[in-house]
Amino acid sequence: MELRRYITIMAMVAVALFSRAQSAAEPDSRPLITSHIAEGGNVIVEMPDALLERIRYVAEKEKEEDVKPVTGKMGGYRIQVFSDNNARTAKSEARTRARNISAQFPQYPTYVVYSSPYWRLRVGNFRTQEEANQAAHELKEAFPRYSREIRVVRDRVVITE
Repeated sequence: MELRRYITIMAMVAVALFSRAQSAAEPDSRPLITSHIAEGGNVIVEMPDALLERIRYVAEKEKEEDVKPVTGKMGGYRIQVFSDNNARTAKSEARTRARNISAQFPQYPTYVVYSSPYWRLRVGNFRTQEEANQAAHELKEAFPRYSREIRVVRDRVVITE
């Protein structure tokens, strides 16, 4: 989309410069380009080689950017293992569970988060719900006493690949 906008703007600039150059060099020899457009005529824009090279360069850069893997924060899924609002015990329970899960599943990052009034423990960064469901199943098998609270939730996740 950005390339189309760039090409359109560059074409408009080229048309304006061409019509100005034509009118300055030969004021009465040809009608202005705008009169051809108004009459329904075709406009042929000849671009300098430098401009064409610039457009090709921008197009190649966009292709390179499209190939790069997506990284950073994006919508995805996490596994919620704990959520409680008990002011005395919730924080320590969330951290204890996070340590237990990290010890057995180091590939899944853990996030202990406070969102008033709840302390929550969420695990992993998953792009798809299927990936999160599979990991949740693994967690339920490894920690049967946590299984009642384990569920997949939508969240902003960190993707690094």
